[in-house]
Amino acid sequence: MKIMVTGGAGFIGSNFVHYVVDNHPDVDIVVLDKLTYAGNKANIADVLGDHVKLVVGDICDAELVDKLMPEVDAVVHYAAESHNDNSLKDPSPFIQTNIVARTL
Repeated sequence: MKIMVTGGAGFIGSNFVHYVVDNHPDVDIVVLDKLTYAGNKANIADVLGDHVKLVVGDICDAELVDKLMPEVDAVVHYAAESHNDNSLKDPSPFIQTNIVARTL
């Protein structure tokens, strides 16, 4: 089985990736993460390799998501704009990531 974990380099997503690696070694993982303020490659650096692949990209990039979907059996979706106070200055990233991307 192969899964895609969106936001897999963020706090919650990376903990899920580690859980799967530790408890389901037969599952391959594609992490799709934009690596913004909330995502950090260091969070999954120790598990990257044969079974865990990082794709740096935006879930709002429909072409990229369409390219990756045929490679996976399931998607676990953790990608989101999470620092709500940032939305006071500019709500558009929150609208795109947390609302629009979920409808693609």
